[in-house]
Amino acid sequence: MSAAHLYQNDEDRTPISLEFQTEAMSYLSSELATLDLDSPSPPASEVTRDTSNSQTALVKDELLLSIILLGMTAAWHDPSSLGLSHLSGSRPLFKAWMSSHGLDNANDSSPLTQSQSFMVSSMAYWEAMASFLVDQESEALSYLDNFLHPSPLALTYPSPWTGVGTPIFIYLAKTGTLLRKKRTLRNLKLFKHGDSCRTVLYSELVDEARALEQDILKTQLPFVSLIEDTGDVYAPPDHFRRIARCYRLAALLELYRAFPEVAEDSTTSEQTRRFDKPGLGKQAQLVLGLAFSILGLVESIPDDSSTKTTHNLLLLIAGSALARLSPDFHTLNQDVAHRRQFVRDRVVKLHMCVGLRPVTHVSIILDEVWIRMDWAVKSGSEAGAKDNLFSDRVHWVDIMFEKRLETILG
Repeated sequence: MSAAHLYQNDEDRTPISLEFQTEAMSYLSSELATLDLDSPSPPASEVTRDTSNSQTALVKDELLLSIILLGMTAAWHDPSSLGLSHLSGSRPLFKAWMSSHGLDNANDSSPLTQSQSFMVSSMAYWEAMASFLVDQESEALSYLDNFLHPSPLALTYPSPWTGVGTPIFIYLAKTGTLLRKKRTLRNLKLFKHGDSCRTVLYSELVDEARALEQDILKTQLPFVSLIEDTGDVYAPPDHFRRIARCYRLAALLELYRAFPEVAEDSTTSEQTRRFDKPGLGKQAQLVLGLAFSILGLVESIPDDSSTKTTHNLLLLIAGSALARLSPDFHTLNQDVAHRRQFVRDRVVKLHMCVGLRPVTHVSIILDEVWIRMDWAVKSGSEAGAKDNLFSDRVHWVDIMFEKRLETILG
């Protein structure tokens, strides 16, 4: 990982980082070969949550974390390398880790230890980042469902990945999966009675989206007083809570863009109660209002906050919803232009901070999204109608794949 980061812009030395990557993969393969993941694990009732000195911990934290890190940083070596093969391989390993730590009992609501919380957050973050890149069934993420409802009064340990919003990232992964399923259905070539089949399948997706929206809205974030202080003056507990709120809103934004039926039926007004623009439909109000809310929260966090490394996907999701309208909406268009510039500035600062090429993909994708949105309005096309602009007709996921800019965005 260090070599990949060090030689980001030095093509002559790229083989050095690849050599280290190959060596790491070889070592992990030999470690995996010693595990028998098919053998039955002890019953959950016989396994305690603290397994630091227990023989039942068949999968070591270090091994699982190494594979997660190797997969998530594959794009550091090559931005087009998604590490999805590592993700597929890590799922059964994570399930074995859950079993060996007694975490596969859905009825056990005992708080996680700090190390367990970190491992779960790492996997949840990876799934969320990958969900916008891979086609899969929603059931593929069900192994994380046990971690959706942590004890509300338990002390929360901030994670460098998910902060204090691990359940939110699991729901974001489910949102990304639904988004991909809708795109697969849209591109599916059906034959006889194809339209009726497509309608039925889409109706099922809408029902799933409605249920997911309610789950997201019901999710409670920990009180600031219950967030453990990391000791980092650049990452106080309130920063973590604000970022969790941002990702909660981002998941809702993507749902409302993809499924106008959910937006029209939505009763939520908390996030957009101060956003009332006459002349815009409910979907447009929700999507643009959520984008403004997300960026307002991000702006309230200093750009030197230690949480900034997790802002990349937030800036992309919220930024891609910043559509300019016809000249009749002059004041609103000025607000949109101001927020577009804010997003540009934050992405540039983020790239200067982390120095990773995948961050530049966000700038390229956003510029193309905005160009297409602006042209749709200027040309008077159907996609440029004020309500269609806030649907997913011009969407960053499509442009990312069209321009071959797929990458892990975290």
